Amino acid sequence: MNTSNRNIQPWESDRELDPAQVHVMAEAFLPDLPRYSIGYVGSGWCNDVYNLNSEWILRFPRRKNVLSNLKKEARLSSFLIPLLEETGVSIPHYSIISPPKDCAFPYSFGAYPMIPGISGGTHIRPATDWSRFARTLGNFLTTLHSIPASSIWDLDVHERRPLECLQWLDQKADITRFINSLKDEALLSNIQWFDSKPPEPYSGLLRFTHDDLSPEHILINPNDGAITGVIDWEDATIGDPVSDFVTLPFWIGWDNTQRVLDHYRLEMDKGFQERLEYASRITSLAWLYDESRRSDDVSLQKWYVSNVFNKRFG
Repeated sequence: MNTSNRNIQPWESDRELDPAQVHVMAEAFLPDLPRYSIGYVGSGWCNDVYNLNSEWILRFPRRKNVLSNLKKEARLSSFLIPLLEETGVSIPHYSIISPPKDCAFPYSFGAYPMIPGISGGTHIRPATDWSRFARTLGNFLTTLHSIPASSIWDLDVHERRPLECLQWLDQKADITRFINSLKDEALLSNIQWFDSKPPEPYSGLLRFTHDDLSPEHILINPNDGAITGVIDWEDATIGDPVSDFVTLPFWIGWDNTQRVLDHYRLEMDKGFQERLEYASRITSLAWLYDESRRSDDVSLQKWYVSNVFNKRFG
């Protein structure tokens, strides 16, 4: 990929990667396997992801500037795994691998044993025991948010009090223009909400958060919908605990989000639900706009918006 003559977009790659290169790096990483079956999983903003023999996940940085995220995840995984073990929700156990010189890949990559499950980020959901789901996720988030911030300062985890989604307000005009261009009656009604006043910022105790707990980062059992794992910890921060609930209404709806909150054992401040509703709405609209810049298929993002605006707490 030749990017020397133009500025690359934030989600684009600054290097080449093909299955043959992945095969070479997999062999160098685990040289004694009887076979090497390489499968492409997908690409996000920061990594191209492959699986090896349906047993390992290999994550390849798309740009040089995301290498630090990979190293952060590796440090966090070693720290978090024993603390979160009792929740029954797995997280990746990372290794950082240097590629062999003859494969022409410029960056180290991450590898971890594959966690069973499928992404929650889909229209299609298996029949789910929502009581069990809510109990598991509520307990997981309680345990995660109870980790003292003082214990993770040296793990490259930074403090951020304002919710990150509020940065989308800087692109309010672009988001509004795009949604108006769709001429979708329901979306046009939703975009009018954009003039609402943001809630007061969180002033309580900052918590250790995943901070990108999107549906794609929650793994579920394809047979019964039970949560099996939480992946992609590169955005972990010390901040407003609301951030880890923002995208739940996207895919499980407000009623089930409330069930999760019912199993969350930490005290919630009086502005918690107001910030959650506002953050969910602005994020759903922003994701719809953002996906349109990379893909012609925004059906999933429209579904998210519909779920978020369909109902509120109570």
